[in-house]
Amino acid sequence: MFIRTLQFRAEVVIYSFLDVLPYFVLFFVWKAIFKQVDTLNSFTLSEIVNYYLLVIVIERLSATHFESWRTEEIRMGKIDYFLTRPFSYLSEIYSKEVSSKLISILFSIPVISIFFIANVIIYNIDQSNITLQSLLIFLLMMLAAHTIQFFIALWIVLLGFWMEGSSGLEHFKWIVLTLFSGAMIPIEFMPNWLKTITNVLPFKYVFSVPITVLQNKYALGLYDYVYVAFILFGMAYISKVLWEKAKFKYCSAGG
Repeated sequence: MFIRTLQFRAEVVIYSFLDVLPYFVLFFVWKAIFKQVDTLNSFTLSEIVNYYLLVIVIERLSATHFESWRTEEIRMGKIDYFLTRPFSYLSEIYSKEVSSKLISILFSIPVISIFFIANVIIYNIDQSNITLQSLLIFLLMMLAAHTIQFFIALWIVLLGFWMEGSSGLEHFKWIVLTLFSGAMIPIEFMPNWLKTITNVLPFKYVFSVPITVLQNKYALGLYDYVYVAFILFGMAYISKVLWEKAKFKYCSAGG
């Protein structure tokens, strides 16, 4: 998978730029809002800018994009090998996703770093409140965020054993993640009904919680660790059940 990703290294860099561009619009919107006030819901302009900069970083570190071609692989009957060998198809998906993610991060670092540093200088963002502990917790949350997104993507792939395609489910995944994770708007700015739903769902641990931890606006408690562990084990169990049932729906023909 490293070799395959290297073949499309230019595409990886282009996608890094495309990830950054939409947030320019948000920066201008928030800059206009903060012309009237110095702080809003305990956020200053520099903290809001820092928030969205970290959204970009998290997006690059944790997002998954393997649903479409994996579903097509199943539809075309190209996974026979993994049903006749001891190496699990799910393990193969995970190993290739991790290797692809690592090389993608490697190529994204220059683009994201330049954009991040430029905005820190322009908006005078104070990074002195970042401690070693909060940074380590942030990195731990990145692992959890990637795992949550991996399992959601894996469910879409496994549902491909029953469905013709995955594009609808993939779009629904991004809508849900964007809306309920704090990627589009910080939880503090959400209306009460949306805030209630967001706080119940695990998606806030993908964007909002890691960012606010790094900004020293939120401290993880025992509940958070137990909740995330429960969600991850639950998602792993559901994935295993889906796979066991999906194997009996698979069929292929020819050599």
